[in-house]
Amino acid sequence: MDAELTPRDSTASIITLLTNNELLGLFFRHFLGERAQLNVVLADPPRSVLRNTRLFLIDAGQKHLDELTGLLGRLAPDTPAALVNINPEQAEKLIDQYPNIRGVFYSHSTREQLLSGIEALLEGGDWLPRPLMERLLSQWRRMRQLAESKASLTLREREILSLAGKGLSNAEIAEQLCLSPHTIKSHIHNLLRKIGASNRAEAAFMLRDRLDWPDPCHA
Repeated sequence: MDAELTPRDSTASIITLLTNNELLGLFFRHFLGERAQLNVVLADPPRSVLRNTRLFLIDAGQKHLDELTGLLGRLAPDTPAALVNINPEQAEKLIDQYPNIRGVFYSHSTREQLLSGIEALLEGGDWLPRPLMERLLSQWRRMRQLAESKASLTLREREILSLAGKGLSNAEIAEQLCLSPHTIKSHIHNLLRKIGASNRAEAAFMLRDRLDWPDPCHA
């Protein structure tokens, strides 16, 4: 079942609210008024809606995380989306996977916050809670630091870290590279300091999930 609010201004922005809560749809229709044309979709959105919407508002209040990922996967990657009635834990997981999530509104967001946020999103901006924005900024700085650290590693250090990431011990790495275990230990100490990792396990994790390393060299 679809409900549509047609404003007097035919050029108003088209927003689609994806929700299983009909009362929420009525609330948004009343609260947006003539500011925007609103589609309220209570079932899976048809292709016409997916194609013509400028901003998706996704009600997460009654959906599990796997349902949300499935829904977000159907949206065009260049169409901005905002999560409504989301909890912080779910928001953090989803925003890492879907860069088109430009807005997050927790369940306790006020009417003024919703309206200001929607207007900002329609203008091409972002609307994220301060703690989430700070976490993303910290993550971005961390990734930048890792990229700079990667560039500062020598070819030998890259090779050793690649082998360590495969689970090889210092002795096994030394045997494979025809070096002494003491030399391997010294290299690992230096690369941990450059990357900012506290131990081999953390370095291996960073290697696996954060860095795009070339194939090991054999210099």
